[in-house]
Amino acid sequence: MTECISGNETEMKKSLIGVIGGVGPYAGLDFMQKIFGNTQASKDQDHLDCMLASCPSVINDRTEFLLNGGENPAGGMFESARRLHKAGVEYAVVACNTAHSHPIFDPFSRMVRESLPGFTVVNMLETCAAFVKENLDITHIGLLATRGTYKSRVYHEYFKKEDGFVLIEPEEQGQGKIHEAVYSGQFGIKVHQPVKPQAKNSIIYEIYRLAERGAEAVILGCTELPLAVEARDFSLPILDPGLITARKLIALTAPEKLLNAPQN
Repeated sequence: MTECISGNETEMKKSLIGVIGGVGPYAGLDFMQKIFGNTQASKDQDHLDCMLASCPSVINDRTEFLLNGGENPAGGMFESARRLHKAGVEYAVVACNTAHSHPIFDPFSRMVRESLPGFTVVNMLETCAAFVKENLDITHIGLLATRGTYKSRVYHEYFKKEDGFVLIEPEEQGQGKIHEAVYSGQFGIKVHQPVKPQAKNSIIYEIYRLAERGAEAVILGCTELPLAVEARDFSLPILDPGLITARKLIALTAPEKLLNAPQN
């Protein structure tokens, strides 16, 4: 298996933040940009040390696994985590919402605990839920995600009814439109950058539909979706778990460098 991290790793400067990317590749890159964009820096050296392990060849598609079975992506995610740990990373994130589904994230977390001492994986969904509870007085939240995320109902584990939350999902046709916006070979975000108008328009339409059905905020529950829309274009809060978690990682490793206002 070819290593994604090259060079003499023992001589590399210790990295604090790691991103398990390749799930998909553009989403991992976007997460890195969120770290840079939310760090107070006036020169190169002011930025935090980060590493991106973008190794899509070893991580099976998360939605495909949840819908149809096959090899669990957890093994490939762990391989990326192992490489980051070897390079000196202490805090890391998996830049994929669907990868946090329990059938994937639970075995991945167990492998990390058992084999990678001093390596902490920050749970993106847990971080998003904590942010909402601490900062927003809302109960009805729209959720845009992949079919795999909907099927696993993993967001319902963090936004629980007993805590007063109601998650509003698109209707079946809307879920299909979002799935196409992410995966379509003709216009999907995973394939085409910059984002095609057809994908962007489908996402915007579903955000407005969720608002019409009572959503007080909308979670972009797939890491490709923030590549297509910006929160400032909507009157209701648009929650990007990646942005929230990028800021959490900065707060954990260098709180004095965290910008006061979030930057997409």
